[in-house]
Amino acid sequence: MKKLIIFLFAASLLFSCSTIRQESDTGDSNLENEKTEEIEEIEETETKLTEEKKILQELPASAKLNAWNLILVNPELAIDPNFSVDLIEVDNEQQLDWRVVDAWNSWKDGAEEAGHQLFLASAYRDIDRQELNFNKTVNDYLNQGLSEAEAKEKAKEYLTEPGHSEHHTGLALDIVDEEWIVAGRALETDYEKEASQKWLIETMTDYGFILRYPKEKESITMIEYEPWHFRYVGPEHAEFMEKHDLVLEEYIDLIKEAKG
Repeated sequence: MKKLIIFLFAASLLFSCSTIRQESDTGDSNLENEKTEEIEEIEETETKLTEEKKILQELPASAKLNAWNLILVNPELAIDPNFSVDLIEVDNEQQLDWRVVDAWNSWKDGAEEAGHQLFLASAYRDIDRQELNFNKTVNDYLNQGLSEAEAKEKAKEYLTEPGHSEHHTGLALDIVDEEWIVAGRALETDYEKEASQKWLIETMTDYGFILRYPKEKESITMIEYEPWHFRYVGPEHAEFMEKHDLVLEEYIDLIKEAKG
């Protein structure tokens, strides 16, 4: 009986030691995993910082917050009430900032050589014109049964409130092609399927333009995807923004960071 008690006691000790060892091994494994995750996070952060530093070093010397071609207007940032621009009439009685006209004409001529007849649907709009457009769109949604709040929110998906439109700058162009217009189409996302739109995307930076409201950037631009809305920023800035997949808001933030 005494031998049996001693045996059971020894067995319980061995079991306890085994359990402690397993718990210790598990604890060591968890600790190692945590250390590995921490190292990976540090390495990821260092990589991002290195990439960001490299991007800042590549920033064009002409990237300045007060540059006329980098003016930022969006749903949260209204145009300066004292802003003024010298305009020149171009196609379809539309007007552009005179400094953009040569770039637009060259782009349009290039499109014609490539077999595309571009149609400038909209360019400069003053605040009064924007107010008419916005109110009309709101009324259209009201007539569809939406509440006033719902109608305004719906209108803001593709239109900005007066004072907040890029078209106030004279640097924004809504472009489709003549065949699209003749077919009775308007400014619609389906335009992205057209050969002329693909050509515009392929060549835009050569002439200093960007697609202002691209896909998957809606949370930043606060405007839904618009495959027809292009914005002049100048070739140097356009090429940089395309290379690093930046919208204007991100580019301006980068400039602010660089200037400290």
